[in-house]
Amino acid sequence: MGISTDYDMVIVGAGPAGMAAAIYGSRMGWRTLVLDKVAVGGLAATTSIIENYPGFSEISGMEFAERLRKQAEKFGATIRELVEVTDIECNKFPIKVITSSGEFSTKVVIISTGTNHRHLNVTGESDFEGKGVSFCATCDGALYENKIVAVIGGGNSAVTEALYLSNVARKVYLIHRRDSLRAEESLQKQILNTSEVEFIWDTIVEEIEGNEFDGVKRVKTKNIKTGEEDSVRVKAVFIAIGIIPNNELAKKIGINLNENGLIIVDKNQRTNIPRIYAAGDITPGQGQISVAVGEGTTAAISAFLDMKGGDWYGQETKTG
Repeated sequence: MGISTDYDMVIVGAGPAGMAAAIYGSRMGWRTLVLDKVAVGGLAATTSIIENYPGFSEISGMEFAERLRKQAEKFGATIRELVEVTDIECNKFPIKVITSSGEFSTKVVIISTGTNHRHLNVTGESDFEGKGVSFCATCDGALYENKIVAVIGGGNSAVTEALYLSNVARKVYLIHRRDSLRAEESLQKQILNTSEVEFIWDTIVEEIEGNEFDGVKRVKTKNIKTGEEDSVRVKAVFIAIGIIPNNELAKKIGINLNENGLIIVDKNQRTNIPRIYAAGDITPGQGQISVAVGEGTTAAISAFLDMKGGDWYGQETKTG
């Protein structure tokens, strides 16, 4: 006889990766629970328009999130929002998931807690998010074809964003608080030879201006060496100053992280802890919805097959 559990699979995080895992897990006949301390959709739900997900020429982030919910629920997944997972006891089988509203036992856990973008925390940033303020050039760059845009930052992410936008926008300002880039040398060589990109060094953004009808119109800047203030007319601002991994839970239970605080996984989305998988932006990757969906799918299928075979985890899981 198998060991009794509340669920076969518990998924922590209801972004695209977590919801893809829920769809596959429930379709395979597993009792599947999705928990999120906020709401279904993750960062994707905050995106005004998604244009680069296969099969949708255009869909709002909110509608995309609602479709994910309906599809997962159609196959029997249970989704609970506003529930925070505070701990996972994974040193014995079944695993115990401890939350702000109770405890659940499960065979496997998939962590898809995602990341948050680092913000400038300046006036206008939150007001114009989705109306000219973006954190993803490959997501929103096409909306500003032949327009003038700005990229904020000087690392690999900022330079990559600027290079992508240089093929889309009419002109790209790269605004950086230092007098040199921090990006890899190969990226620096590429961008320094790109005529569509103009650099504004030693400068910070103090305010993003615009209106509710036209969106972003300009950024107010300040040179940190001279104190000189200026403004640059742009139609969009792409902020690329880093991400903050939501890795507190992973740290707490001893999951291996890389130098950027992201969860290390193998090709099957396994972590270093048996029966714990990870998928989506909390793992190293491209930060795209389509990639997250693929990783969530892989994690769910891997977990299902691992539990059926049990070779990787040992004899105890064969009774699950």
